[in-house]
Amino acid sequence: MVGQLDLDNGGENKGLIQDKFCGIINICVEALHDVLSEDPDTGTYKDCMVMSHFEEQKVSEDEEPPTEQDRRKKLLALKDPVHSVSLQQFVYEKLKAQQELLGEQGFQSLIESVDTEVIRQLQGFLQKL
Repeated sequence: MVGQLDLDNGGENKGLIQDKFCGIINICVEALHDVLSEDPDTGTYKDCMVMSHFEEQKVSEDEEPPTEQDRRKKLLALKDPVHSVSLQQFVYEKLKAQQELLGEQGFQSLIESVDTEVIRQLQGFLQKL
């Protein structure tokens, strides 16, 4: 998803993005529902797919310690954008780039093409950034 939502690619993709904007936003909101969990104390959202850094897991006596293969998989996963880039932040940055590209009025007309409930949900996800 991260590589496919290149809203600020400009030029030839500009019209395509405008044509598909409603669908892109719908998919983004669905994905945000899937990957974000709300902290009940602060009301902020956390991307549960993002791994902050490599930590050795604590193992109980009845579990086997992680193997070298497990460690390599974890280090490889840390390089994957799914685990290193917050979808919430990514969507916010791409929307801001699109807003700058189109100008306030052009961007507003795109936003108006999206269902109001979807926009309300998107605003809820992005409000604390």
